[in-house]
Amino acid sequence: MEIQFAIPIVSSARGNPADPSAASSTLKPAGGGTHRFALDSRARHTRRSSTRTRAGCTTSTPKLIHTKRAPLVLTEPSYNSVRFANSDQRAYFDEWTALSVTFLSGGLNQARLWTATMPQLTLDEPTLRYGAMAVGALRKAYEVEHSNPNALTSGNRHYLNAVMYYCEALRLQSLAKPTKEGTRTALLSSLLFICFEAQQGNTAAAMKHIMGGFSMLNELAACTDKAPGLVSIAPAPPSLVQEILDCYRPLELQSRTFMGSPRIPKPPATNQTPPPLAGHELRTTGSPAQSPSSQPGTPWQIGPPRSIELANYPSPTSAGSPRSQDGHPSPPSPPARPPGIAPFTKSSPYFRPRISTISTLNDLPNAFQSFGEAQGYWTLIQRHMVHYLPLLTMITIQLNLPTTTSDVELEKKFASMKQHPKINKFIAESRYWLQRWIEAFDPLFQAATRNAQNAKQAYLHAVSLRIEYLILYIYTTIPRFSGLITAKGLTPQYREINAHAETLLASLPRCGFSMDSGWIWPLFISSFACRDHAVREDAIRILGEYPIRNALRDSRIFRAVAMKNRDVELLNSTEGDENEQWIRLRRRELVFGDLGNNVAFRSTWKNPNTGKWELIEEVADIRLGEDGRLEWRQQPVSGSVSLLAGVC
Repeated sequence: MEIQFAIPIVSSARGNPADPSAASSTLKPAGGGTHRFALDSRARHTRRSSTRTRAGCTTSTPKLIHTKRAPLVLTEPSYNSVRFANSDQRAYFDEWTALSVTFLSGGLNQARLWTATMPQLTLDEPTLRYGAMAVGALRKAYEVEHSNPNALTSGNRHYLNAVMYYCEALRLQSLAKPTKEGTRTALLSSLLFICFEAQQGNTAAAMKHIMGGFSMLNELAACTDKAPGLVSIAPAPPSLVQEILDCYRPLELQSRTFMGSPRIPKPPATNQTPPPLAGHELRTTGSPAQSPSSQPGTPWQIGPPRSIELANYPSPTSAGSPRSQDGHPSPPSPPARPPGIAPFTKSSPYFRPRISTISTLNDLPNAFQSFGEAQGYWTLIQRHMVHYLPLLTMITIQLNLPTTTSDVELEKKFASMKQHPKINKFIAESRYWLQRWIEAFDPLFQAATRNAQNAKQAYLHAVSLRIEYLILYIYTTIPRFSGLITAKGLTPQYREINAHAETLLASLPRCGFSMDSGWIWPLFISSFACRDHAVREDAIRILGEYPIRNALRDSRIFRAVAMKNRDVELLNSTEGDENEQWIRLRRRELVFGDLGNNVAFRSTWKNPNTGKWELIEEVADIRLGEDGRLEWRQQPVSGSVSLLAGVC
């Protein structure tokens, strides 16, 4: 059966609706039983047939509503929001920048790496930025809680942030790929990590980062297959490499102070202890004490020092002992040199002049024209002298002074040192070049002294070079192996060191921490070796009035050792004439163990049972008491090599 529909066409789309009757008529079946559906009666929907009233409009008549909009302005996002997650991070970075630009260079020789390069690179490189924020947060923690060092372990948020950022920087560095940019970042981040650990007095951890940096720099100096990658680490590679070398130079010298001996064990306390001196009672180790509050705080006193599993680290400047004619070794040599610390050689990269035309001491002029020229030739003299350090260490080991008991035997050994042909060569060559240098430098120094009021920075630079000359002049006399007359004759040099060092410390900006060499070591030598009591006391006073940490060296620790030496000098002066006293004092030795976590002091003490002066060894952890002293305990005499060698 077929069904058909009829669709009528409406003539007017906008006309009245179809007539109902007509509509019904169309629904009637047509002839033949076919029905058609009348769609023509339905109004056709168009856009114009619908009401234009907007949704939500309360009026019945639609109207077009015009609104005013502010123009869209595209603004660059703040670099704070791009590089820093919160305001604390920005504050920590600002703290780091102020520390780097103003203080880390020491205030005298403004190293461009600290004043310009590092602040720029740390802002752009994530690894360096987290390292910088860690240093800034640690600095902020000490500024907030400087009166209570233990607060750093009891919820100081700045300290916790510092540790968090430090760990993040270490993590990012561990994921870095070996590219040219990655090499540059590794060298610079190692300096930041050293700065972080040194600032809180963790010498052992700082030493690990120093060894990592030395490994890369030694590759550069040795011209190995890795050297091209190290040279191409910046658009101006020689400039950046020189800046890095300048910052590693003080670390090179200081690191050998703390790696100059095997690890010192901690044996049980002996029953035989030296009697306390008048006014200085012996104290037993008790609860950790706090040192006087001074910037940048005393972070190394917070709890016991962390144990370092780097036992039996040898002196990097030591060499293997030669064998005798019969094939038997004499005496046993130290263990192998730790990785990362290369021996001093003529190719050591840390003593290269900044002026490329200065390459040999044979070209040393009769008079320097600038401080830059004087500094360049002084660098060559330093390199010449430190090249002999392994020789001095080896000969000192062969003397085996700790086992010597007779004063007559001591005199023979001391005299044999200056009769050694290689030692004579060292003294003669060093004295010759020192004399040539000071003659060329003296006109420049005198001119700077006369114009000190108008050109103070130049005067301070001249004074700093003068101190370096004086300390090397003292080294070349080898006072420990010389007689009392020679030792007393150095008093003017020690007195001048004190005066110049105090001038520098009082004139330069200080925050309690820097990454330069500073003047702690010359002041300590003056407080330890000078034969004039007043000069020694003056050096101790200066160390106390200007507390500072120069990278690995802390003035408060060396002042505490100097006060220990004061007690030894007082005890030694109770018996014998000056010559007998000088023989006993020449047996003093100083050894830093456990990568700087403790210090051992050897000296003579009169045994009340035998009535003889015997060599004893006392050791103290690097943790100051409230009076600024170390807590010493006696232990058996070890075979560690003294870092003072022939100095005192």
